[in-house]
Amino acid sequence: MTSLERVLALLPAGPAPRPFVLGVDGRSGSGKTELAAAVADRVPGAQVLALEDAYRGWRGLREGVEEIATGVLAELRAGRTGAYRRYDWVRGKLGGTVRVEPSAVVVLEGCGAGSLPCAPYLDALVWLEAPEYERHHRAMVRDQGTWLDQWSTWGAQESALLAERDARAAADLLLDTSTE
Repeated sequence: MTSLERVLALLPAGPAPRPFVLGVDGRSGSGKTELAAAVADRVPGAQVLALEDAYRGWRGLREGVEEIATGVLAELRAGRTGAYRRYDWVRGKLGGTVRVEPSAVVVLEGCGAGSLPCAPYLDALVWLEAPEYERHHRAMVRDQGTWLDQWSTWGAQESALLAERDARAAADLLLDTSTE
């Protein structure tokens, strides 16, 4: 069974009474975005909710996660449309409001998907891991090294969220994404 098949096995077999929220978490560069896209490609009607769009810049991981939890996940759980403010990474400030309609499956991907604020709204959680040197290399290649000077600042925020709730230990599925 492939990693993707193992993830898909976590999803409900039939229609659910409310959106099924699958969290895809892991440290930066572990492959969350790629896995979330693969799940959405295989599951009709699934939508990906990228936490990266809600983070408040390089020092705003927690604020973005909290906004998604209260403004989107809580609303979806209640059967309502959620909303959050998208962060404009180029301009360094909040942009427009993004509305998130309920769908059969919502794939919440990003650092903090399994954190304490989001945990009550998850139906399943996948944790991705790879050695730090490999994650660092992937992240720098992916983003042309544009945030090299932010790596340790971002990592400290990830660590703070993990200290509150060990998402790795809480995960329904652990996937090693290393290429070794």
